[in-house]
Amino acid sequence: MSINSSAVAYNFGQLGSVVSNVAKPVVPPKGMVITAIQFLSDSTPTALVSEKRVSSGAGFPNITGSTDAVGAADGFMNHNGVTTAAATGSNSGAIVTISAANSKIKVGQYVLIVNDNDAENTGLTVDSETPIPIYSGDNEQGVFVTAYGGGTTVTLSADTTPTASQTLVFLDEVHGAGGTRADGVIYPKGLTIVGRWTTITPSADDDGGVICYFGY
Repeated sequence: MSINSSAVAYNFGQLGSVVSNVAKPVVPPKGMVITAIQFLSDSTPTALVSEKRVSSGAGFPNITGSTDAVGAADGFMNHNGVTTAAATGSNSGAIVTISAANSKIKVGQYVLIVNDNDAENTGLTVDSETPIPIYSGDNEQGVFVTAYGGGTTVTLSADTTPTASQTLVFLDEVHGAGGTRADGVIYPKGLTIVGRWTTITPSADDDGGVICYFGY
């Protein structure tokens, strides 16, 4: 029996598509986004703009050629969680002191301790004191915020000892961590990526290019 699903039609291009083999922008119709991109030849896009920004969630690979208005360099849009806080090296069991109050920190957020010099072009070096979260199931693990009053002390679910050269990355339901810069990546022939982009500028290739599929 077939499935009558509007999601299939709206999310996978049945509402329209376009081929481009030149290094110029592809723009979707009004009210739509590019929901999938099929590469007909190896391509290194110079623009691939995610519909979302860091403030609204993880988004998708993003290439703009510069840092955008909310401070997100070209990348996978979830590098630094919902927020970060520099540790001071002052700890007391499960209580960690941070350098400044941060209104984005909430009880229940998971925490990763990383190096201060971690960046979108190097990835994250996660301290073993904060294991990679497994959010449910028999192997559930991770360190999370149990109390925060808006000041410079954060109470975690486990004892940790971050140094003054480390940073706390806070994760919530729509903000993850990790990923590196997306600019310069070669997308190989035959690959299809799925997401929500407002434009792409692919590499020029007379014998290839991309097919962009539109949806809501």
